[in-house]
Amino acid sequence: MVSEVPLTEGELRLLRLLADLGSESDVDRLPMDRSAALALASLLSDKGLVRVERRVKKVLRLTERGREALDHGLPEERLLSLLRSSGGSAPLRVVRESGLFADKAELDAALGEARRAGWISFQKVDGETVVGLTKAPEEVPLTRALRAAAAGEHVPEDAIKRLRSRGLVREEEQAQFTISLTEDGLRVARGEVPVAIEAAKLTRELIETGAWRNVRLKSYDVTLPPPIVYPGKSHPYVQFLEEVREILIGMGFEEVKSPIVEMEFWNFDVLFQAQDHPAREVHDSYALAYPSRAPRTPDESLVERVRRTHEDGWRTGSTGWRYRWSFDTAMRLMLRSQTTSASARTLASRKELPLKIFVIDRVFRPEALDRTHSMEFHQCEGVVLAEGLTVRHLLGYLREFANKLGFDEVAFKPAYFPFTEPSVEAYVKHPELGWIEIAGSGLFRPEVLIPLGYEYPRVQALAWGIGIGRLAMVRLGIEDIRDLHSQDLQFLREFPARW
Repeated sequence: MVSEVPLTEGELRLLRLLADLGSESDVDRLPMDRSAALALASLLSDKGLVRVERRVKKVLRLTERGREALDHGLPEERLLSLLRSSGGSAPLRVVRESGLFADKAELDAALGEARRAGWISFQKVDGETVVGLTKAPEEVPLTRALRAAAAGEHVPEDAIKRLRSRGLVREEEQAQFTISLTEDGLRVARGEVPVAIEAAKLTRELIETGAWRNVRLKSYDVTLPPPIVYPGKSHPYVQFLEEVREILIGMGFEEVKSPIVEMEFWNFDVLFQAQDHPAREVHDSYALAYPSRAPRTPDESLVERVRRTHEDGWRTGSTGWRYRWSFDTAMRLMLRSQTTSASARTLASRKELPLKIFVIDRVFRPEALDRTHSMEFHQCEGVVLAEGLTVRHLLGYLREFANKLGFDEVAFKPAYFPFTEPSVEAYVKHPELGWIEIAGSGLFRPEVLIPLGYEYPRVQALAWGIGIGRLAMVRLGIEDIRDLHSQDLQFLREFPARW
């Protein structure tokens, strides 16, 4: 037997509503908001005053095609109506030109459905196909089923299958709840048990009116764990890229962009990469099929300087590649394979010194997708253009960048890259993975800078490129590169936010 029951006014109202409805009701029949009723029922269930039964019901929802059929009739229904208005038959040509059908597919569907049902027949009259009514119903049975589905009424299973196969309806699961009073809940609702009205909080009105004397403040169990909240946040990879962007801007760099669809001229030729270099083959870069060539050409004088540099070194002190350079090859379009194309475009269009630029953007290479490789990934590139730069400046920039990313130990070793000389690889020490490579770098060769219009060697360009995706994997503790672009909602919710 219950002595005194603490209830809020909403809980007491729900108990009395249930008593008036015979102690039990579907939540949708209650004269109150559905979500509020379910929340109150959950609280009353914890107090043993109601029982909540949940069941799942399959309901039919009309698709866009189903709504159109309901408004304008099924295709076979429109066909039958046309034939009736034409005296029971009509040439197929007239049916086709009637304007009642959106396209040939819809007309074919109408003819097929009506013929399978035995409502129409075809015959040749004076060499022309004529469609005639046989024994067509006053109303197409499937239309009745469609109306029933729209009204939420019962639809036979075989009709549901036909409606679904024609894309007129879809099935959805809908949760339904029944709330019923327990024996104690019924006594409370009848007033047989004293009730202490609870207030969730002490309001100004309660204080001013003195009503606080007649209510009980609701108690809360502060030891219960709070609900898990997943606040909105950026994708972890986006957060990391923004951090890198902020670091470089803080170091005085300016971000630049370039097209994703690029000319081989900017992606390779300006960078003194030979036209027969393996990286320019189809297995190492994506070529566009259409359009295959750039509609506009770069500055003619720059093109001529690049041509001369490739063929005989021009005035760079190099012997060049000693082949006949092809303008047509340089104008081919591709998906850029390196962000250095953005740096090349910027160096060609801007001559102010000093210049500090960076690029963080997508590049594309035909890799086989696995845990550590992807055909689409991000690169981070930086270029410093000024007088009197040396390798010491390059190592200083790389060390400062690595330190700002949280890596204290940085090491370097000589390397080879096509358009820098000398070239350096940069490594950082990870506490668990040991030494990992983060960047390839070097000073641009004279064959790159001189054709672009710079006075080499007085003016030098430091450059580095970072496979920023792999560095992100290390920082974020991700083992599969595909997770950098994951759309798994649970994975993204549980991934810790970084501020």
